[in-house]
Amino acid sequence: MTSPETRVAGSTRPVLALRVDHGDGGRPLTFVPERLVCCGWVGRDRAALQAHIDELAHVGVKPPTRVPIFMNFSPGLLTLDDEMEVVSQTTSGEVEYVLLCRGDDMWVTVGSDQTDRSVETHSIVASKQMCGKYVASRCWAYADVAAHWDQLLLRCWITAGAERSLYQESPLAAILAPGELVARLPGGLGPVPAVLFSGTIATRGGLVYADAYELELEDPVLGRSIRGSYRVRTLAQHT
Repeated sequence: MTSPETRVAGSTRPVLALRVDHGDGGRPLTFVPERLVCCGWVGRDRAALQAHIDELAHVGVKPPTRVPIFMNFSPGLLTLDDEMEVVSQTTSGEVEYVLLCRGDDMWVTVGSDQTDRSVETHSIVASKQMCGKYVASRCWAYADVAAHWDQLLLRCWITAGAERSLYQESPLAAILAPGELVARLPGGLGPVPAVLFSGTIATRGGLVYADAYELELEDPVLGRSIRGSYRVRTLAQHT
């Protein structure tokens, strides 16, 4: 297990040690987030958005009263670790693009918003605060991909038991772009360094409680990808 991030002394804020990929080989980026925002119900296509609402309804999650939604969480949930500890067998991840925003600078990477689906039937916010938020350790400058944003692709493979399968796949044209998400965010991002999870895409065959997740953000125009992966470990309970 690796732990590329550290913590600010006397604080729960993580210090994310990332690498910005460029054609020249890249450079390190140290990012200390003071805000974490997770978005939901972000589909541009109403039919695809309804499909995601419907798949969550099958596990008892109530439909939203507005779309999109924006939820603020503790930045301490963020992790670059390749193992995520949870307390329930009913958690699952979902691939998202992730924005790292600091002043006028913005970077993009891929991540997963692990969620406790049992708790989600009672409170979406509580279900997400219970689980870590995985972020890949490489990123791109948003300016490098803004002109062909909709052509970028999100993918997620899962491993459940001995079976590995493609779980999610979609171009970013299917969900709201960064400019629109930030514009709709109540109060905006504000002046502090922030991490924003985009919200996810529909699964290919329904929700699965997987043992491991492999994530990819592909840029077919520049011929490159960001990948990340993590395993889920359920902690034993004796209650």
